[in-house]
Amino acid sequence: MTEPHDSDGRETATEDVARLWERVATMFSWLEGQLDRTLTQRHGVGLAPLMALGVLACEHPGSVTVGDVARRLGVSASAASRILTRLERSGWATRVAWPCDRRISRMAATEAGRHVWTRAGRTLDRELDFSFRTLRFDERYAHVVARLCRGEDDPPGHPRLHEPL
Repeated sequence: MTEPHDSDGRETATEDVARLWERVATMFSWLEGQLDRTLTQRHGVGLAPLMALGVLACEHPGSVTVGDVARRLGVSASAASRILTRLERSGWATRVAWPCDRRISRMAATEAGRHVWTRAGRTLDRELDFSFRTLRFDERYAHVVARLCRGEDDPPGHPRLHEPL
């Protein structure tokens, strides 16, 4: 007599992945809110605008299109445009004329924007380190944090999540 096919292994793996995703999503939402509040209180800039400023200041020191920022942040072009407009109003970003094609709007960080990125980026780095150290001891998140954090002995050339690229 043969036993029926047992699919518990696959269902268990799916449940594990689903639980991991729930924890990652919850942890991300909590962490994003904490970082946004801290950055706004200390530097007058929220997390999303700071990340856009980082794209302008670090990844592309010349100028970038709204689409470049949108792709890097994983948001729509419309959302990136709104963020960049706020940065421009704050004096942290400026529109750069693009002689090859006047239809393209390019953005660059101003000196004030680079200064904000430097100061707030350090705060972001410290807050992420602190949060991950704290979450390592929360049994709901310990394994998630372990997957996200690299150890001191990890090979160089692999940036940490919060290091400017």
